[in-house]
Amino acid sequence: MPALFVFALFSALVDVFAAHRLQHLDPGSVAAVAFTLTGAFFCGLTLLRTRPARLLAVVRAHAADLLVLNLTTAVTWLSLLYALKLMEPAVANVVSIAIGPACTVLLQYLWWRQDRVLPGELLSALGIVLALAGLVWASLDGRSGVGDRAAATMALGVCAAVASGAGGAANVVFSARLGAAGVDVPTVMGLRFGLVAAAGWLLAATGDTGRLGAALLPGAVVAVIGVGVPAVLVQIGVRRTTPVTASMICALAPALTLLLQLADSRLAFSVPSALGIALITVLIGCGLLARRGAPPAAAAREGTKTHALPGG
Repeated sequence: MPALFVFALFSALVDVFAAHRLQHLDPGSVAAVAFTLTGAFFCGLTLLRTRPARLLAVVRAHAADLLVLNLTTAVTWLSLLYALKLMEPAVANVVSIAIGPACTVLLQYLWWRQDRVLPGELLSALGIVLALAGLVWASLDGRSGVGDRAAATMALGVCAAVASGAGGAANVVFSARLGAAGVDVPTVMGLRFGLVAAAGWLLAATGDTGRLGAALLPGAVVAVIGVGVPAVLVQIGVRRTTPVTASMICALAPALTLLLQLADSRLAFSVPSALGIALITVLIGCGLLARRGAPPAAAAREGTKTHALPGG
C-alpha cells in the first residue's frame, strides 16, 4: 500500500509539470519521447534478466491481458496529456483519477471476481462520481483555475480526462490479473509500452515535427517521474491489495495536485475545485475504511509464483 501513496504524489508532480510544459509543446511529441525512453529501458532490463524464449512464452500465455494492458496504457496517457493541455491540472487529474474507483468496480465485477466489492466501497465510488459531476459542471461554467475557456475546449478536455480515467481503471485490473498469474513486475513493465510509444510517434509525425527537439527534455522528465516510477509503484501496489482499494489510493492524487499547482502563475485558486476535491478525498477515506478487517487481496494470496525469473 505505501507504494500506491507514493504513486499519488508522483502523479500530482507530473500533472503540474506536464500541464505547464504542454502549453507550448505538442502532446504527441512529449508522449513519443517519454514512452520510447521508458519502453526501451524496461525492455532492455527484461531481456538482460530473462531469455528471449522464456519471454516469448510469457507473451503467448498472457497475450490477451498484455494486449488490453497496452491498449489501456495508450488510452490513459495520451488522453491525459491532451486533457492537461486543455484543463486546470487539478481538475484534469481529479476527473481522470477519481472516475477510477467507479470504473474499477465495474471492471472488477467483469474481469476480477476473486475480490468482492464491499457495500461501503460501492457507496464511496458512487459519491465520488456525484462530486465529480459537480466539478465538471464548475469547469464547463468557467469556475476552474484556468478561468473561462470555450465550452467546446473544456468539454473536449473533460472527455479526454474521462477516457484517461477509464483506461487507468483497466490498467489496475489487468495489472492485478497479471500479478496474480505470476508475471513479475519488470516483465510486465517491459511489455506494456510498445503501443503507446508507436501511437506517440504517429501523433508527433502528424503534428509540428519542427518542435520535436523541444520535447526531448520534458519527455525525459515525464518518462521518469510520470511513467516509469509511478507504473512500477502501481504494479507493486496492486499485488498487495484489491483493485478497488488500489484505485481509491491512487485517487488521492488530485488533492496533492491542487496544492502543487499553486506554484503555477497561470492558474488562479478555484474554490469550487478545492471543495470538490476535498469532498472526493473524504469519500476516498470512507472507501478505504470500508476494507478494514476484510480478507487479504486475491493477488497477494495467489501471486507467489513468477513466470519470468532472473536469468531464466
